[in-house]
Amino acid sequence: MAFRPTDIELIREVLQDGNARAFETLMKRYTSSVYGVAMRLMKDEDEAQEVTQMAFIQAYRQLDSWRGENFGAWVTIIANHIALRMLEKEKRRGEVRFDDVRCTTDLADVADETYNEQKEQQLQALEQAIAQLPEQEQQIIQWHYYEGVTLQTIAQRLGQTENNIKVRIFRIRERLKRRIEDEYTNDR
Repeated sequence: MAFRPTDIELIREVLQDGNARAFETLMKRYTSSVYGVAMRLMKDEDEAQEVTQMAFIQAYRQLDSWRGENFGAWVTIIANHIALRMLEKEKRRGEVRFDDVRCTTDLADVADETYNEQKEQQLQALEQAIAQLPEQEQQIIQWHYYEGVTLQTIAQRLGQTENNIKVRIFRIRERLKRRIEDEYTNDR
């Protein structure tokens, strides 16, 4: 069985020894999940690849600010921020992509699609709340919401029942919601 270093060990190698191969290993581990998130937001392969590359470049440059949370979730959140900023710039310039043109009369849908500073703050609050979760719960969130892994597959990976995973995800979401609401009320 081959030795597989943990993300923390790889990051330590990058930070302490400047080992570029260690970062390449991290990229190989998480490129597909980061690309998946970028593709869902950008809906264009070239733009999704650009977002993915930019996310890893930014992660590398900011690696010393990494706080020990799940690296895959961290770099995926970076990609999410980059994609949202790119979409916002496109909207400000008045660029309209074919995929964005939809017929809708629901103002809630239109408002939901508009990027704004409040969404950025909410996303940051969610990122911080996820980083405070125990590692296995962070992994469940990463698999299910960022990588699109099915509940059945997560259950198999963890040796649990699918219903158990559904309950865990529900409880994790409730805890995250409470943390974010508590933080919001404390900031007021």
